[in-house]
Amino acid sequence: MNNKEEHDQIFELIPEFALGILDANEAQFVRQHLEGCIACQQELASYESVVDALSLASPTIAPPANLKAQLFEQIGEPAASETVSAASWWQPVIDRAQTFLAGPRWQPALVLVAFAVLVGALYFWQQSNRLQPEQYELTATDVAPDAQGLIEAAARGQDATLNVSGLPVLPADKQYQLWLIVDGQRASGAVFSVAEDGTATVPIKAAQPLSEFGAFGITIEPAGGSPGPTGERVLGYNL
Repeated sequence: MNNKEEHDQIFELIPEFALGILDANEAQFVRQHLEGCIACQQELASYESVVDALSLASPTIAPPANLKAQLFEQIGEPAASETVSAASWWQPVIDRAQTFLAGPRWQPALVLVAFAVLVGALYFWQQSNRLQPEQYELTATDVAPDAQGLIEAAARGQDATLNVSGLPVLPADKQYQLWLIVDGQRASGAVFSVAEDGTATVPIKAAQPLSEFGAFGITIEPAGGSPGPTGERVLGYNL
């Protein structure tokens, strides 16, 4: 599995990881990936904020005045005195409900219903409130015609991830360098090497939102990077 495939697989597991329902091996797999992937960290944070808020989402509602009598009539017991505290007259109802719902035939159904409601709430919240990530597809040059590159950035955010494939493996004294370009000025976004299969997933930390840059480019530079582009360009966007 290359880095891009691993990233996509982890991205799909984020909702289940936030709910704590992955098995131990899958959860460890996600944790290891999260340590170096800013995009997945942001995705997890958005889900965790919803999970934390679910317990507070339901407002407290006072029961109607005649509810007590109706409930006792349904369960076949006389209504308690009006002078009995609310906590005491509710207790028999609560006890009966807990006993009924604790039956083994109800437990699997309740778990499934609770899970479905939670996942549905997360999905609709994400679709209606979350801004879609920005993507910038890089174009290959004759220097590396088989190369592909994609920058994925949180909407209006400074954190982003660069995914590349098809890049030649460079000698030890050379590395690739990503340039973030605005108004003709170039700032380094990352210095990286690729795996033997020509792939890499690289976190980007920019000084301003990625959407404010007009172009991006990747060049071959001395190991450790350069103050400005000096080598051949292998990938570019809007150049």
